[in-house]
Amino acid sequence: MPRLIALLALASLALLGGCGWLPRVHVLNDPLSREEHLDLALTYEKDGELEIAEREYRAALPLGLAHLGLGNVLYQKGEVAKAQSSYRRAWVLDRLPAAANNLAWVLLLEGGSLDEALEMASQAVSEAQAQGLDKVLVDNYRGTLGQVEQAIAAGKIQAGRE
Repeated sequence: MPRLIALLALASLALLGGCGWLPRVHVLNDPLSREEHLDLALTYEKDGELEIAEREYRAALPLGLAHLGLGNVLYQKGEVAKAQSSYRRAWVLDRLPAAANNLAWVLLLEGGSLDEALEMASQAVSEAQAQGLDKVLVDNYRGTLGQVEQAIAAGKIQAGRE
């Protein structure tokens, strides 16, 4: 019997001490760069895979373009306040005219501050011109600015009728 107890004790020690043979979980670094995550996010967004696109945009942060894309996805998902926040971050980080333009549109469409919409739409136009962006883009941003100006003028007319 003492021999059996000694064998059990030895087996227990062998089990406890021999756990080094168990496979270990290794956490690897993400092999993709932020830019590669951004490319994936754009592809998923175009394919309508918004959840995956959001995940990839988040993996590409803090790139300004990732904040811009994240804002687009969040807006499509109906998360307006979060979309506005992402557009603002993209603007602050990289002065992306598209971020200013999209923020202006969201503010206009969702009943936000028309004063801020006017400021952002104006900034989009001036920054796009300063960056020498394509005339089509600049004209698009001018269109947004015009829509905001019309909304402000209509609001002033409505206020005058009351």
